[in-house]
Amino acid sequence: MRFADDFWRLTHHDVTGKLRVNGRVAGLGLAASLLAELVWAGRIDARDGRLRVVDRNPPTDVLAHAVLEQLAAQPQHTAIQVWLEFLAGDADDQVAQRLWRGGHVRREASRRLLRPAEVRWIPVDWNAAHWPTARLSVNLRERRQMSQTDAFLARLVAVSGLADELLRDAPASSRNYLHRLADSIAPPLRELLTHTHVAVGQAVLAYRT
Repeated sequence: MRFADDFWRLTHHDVTGKLRVNGRVAGLGLAASLLAELVWAGRIDARDGRLRVVDRNPPTDVLAHAVLEQLAAQPQHTAIQVWLEFLAGDADDQVAQRLWRGGHVRREASRRLLRPAEVRWIPVDWNAAHWPTARLSVNLRERRQMSQTDAFLARLVAVSGLADELLRDAPASSRNYLHRLADSIAPPLRELLTHTHVAVGQAVLAYRT
């Protein structure tokens, strides 16, 4: 399950590729998504604010493998908050490159006078880029029973401050349903959401000050 690919699509415009949210916040959400992929694959566990590697067998995905290797190489660092902050630094670019390798985005660089070129990753298929937003929005509005994976993504969007993108003009019952989804998510994934919420709050406060 590639949580991070869907979260990247949820936090970037489905035509232009522009971020819909503060870059630091997006990075933290993507970091949580990458860790969630390893939790879902049974490679790590998350509890009591800590991460623990439980299976060092390398995942088939190159990016997931790289993240697992980083965790295994730094056993002295187990705090979820530490890994969220660390992985957030280049998570956006790393996930975009994975999407690029899969043919889902194209790379566009614009030259700027006396400054490094700005790189943007542009979705190549609007339907694929928009699908996570459309899927979650419909499920929330109609309060359909959701899979663990979609429930996690919906809550991650919420803690990242993007709930309005899914629930614009939706009734209050849909927002209540989004809030209640937290109870249906497996404890290790819920642990990631809790610490991501804290990290996002700190990032937003730092940005405003």
